[in-house]
Amino acid sequence: MKKLLLSALVLFAGASYAQQDPQFTQNMFNKLAVNPGFAGTSNAYCGTLISRQQWMGFEGNPQTNLFSLDAKIRPFDRFNSGVGLTIMQDEIGPEKTFSAKLAYAYHKTIGNGLLSVGVEGGVYNKNINGDWVTGGFFGDGSEDPSIPNGEASDLSFDLGVGAYYVTTDYYVGISSTHLTVPSLSGKATRSSFEYSLARHFYVMGGYNISFSSPFVLKPSIFIKSDVSSTQIDVNALLEWNETVWGGFTYRYEDAVAILAGVNVPMIDGLKVGVSYDFSTSILNEYNDGSLEFMLGYCYPIKNPLKIQRYKSVRFL
Repeated sequence: MKKLLLSALVLFAGASYAQQDPQFTQNMFNKLAVNPGFAGTSNAYCGTLISRQQWMGFEGNPQTNLFSLDAKIRPFDRFNSGVGLTIMQDEIGPEKTFSAKLAYAYHKTIGNGLLSVGVEGGVYNKNINGDWVTGGFFGDGSEDPSIPNGEASDLSFDLGVGAYYVTTDYYVGISSTHLTVPSLSGKATRSSFEYSLARHFYVMGGYNISFSSPFVLKPSIFIKSDVSSTQIDVNALLEWNETVWGGFTYRYEDAVAILAGVNVPMIDGLKVGVSYDFSTSILNEYNDGSLEFMLGYCYPIKNPLKIQRYKSVRFL
């Protein structure tokens, strides 16, 4: 099965090179992970945790955990801004990836919405355990020289930028990650690995359609690309009474997913979501789908009351 997984990874390397960044289905709740411009735009202290099991039943299948925090701030009582933190751990076969990023965004009111432009910086670590791969992978007793015969690791600086515009009815965003195109290399006892990150580009957008109270339809789109390949997610969620939602995602040439979630009535600001992907690619015969859980909480920021001072014309 390990050989099958590695063969699948080789086959999909060209078609899904943008998959260097982990795959998520509930992207509408995970904007900070790819766009630092989102930081602080919710006018609340927000935390999100996402855990994903991709291609379940596949030995060495991708497993991803992501945690993010963001909040609105006003440094020096002058600049409307947002800050954010994203921590991600991803594992697939012999590879383990860890990244941690800090984001800062500047906010400006434009029209009836908020424009936020952000930048993020952090560290990106890649670890490859060659012991996970069985010897004689090529069938003639030889081993792949590009895979270390032991554990090897390297760390690099990572940089990203993004812009995000949001109103009460819609949002749009554009961003890019891995701007510095980091290159990593690691050495084991008798071998080494080299790994290069491609610059990734993201476009997102969504709209709220109130067509029949208390129902709101929320269509959205999520596009990611490294120029050589592009992946498109088309989503539609139907929310009832700002409490529960359900919907679907279509990922071109990859999967169809169902989504459901709830804004927990007993705990204001807490939401829980789940999604399940059905593979539509050639891997459909070898896995049991992908399962993803989302837990989010937002605590609204209350603007302090301003003390108004007045001067009397009698005492100037």
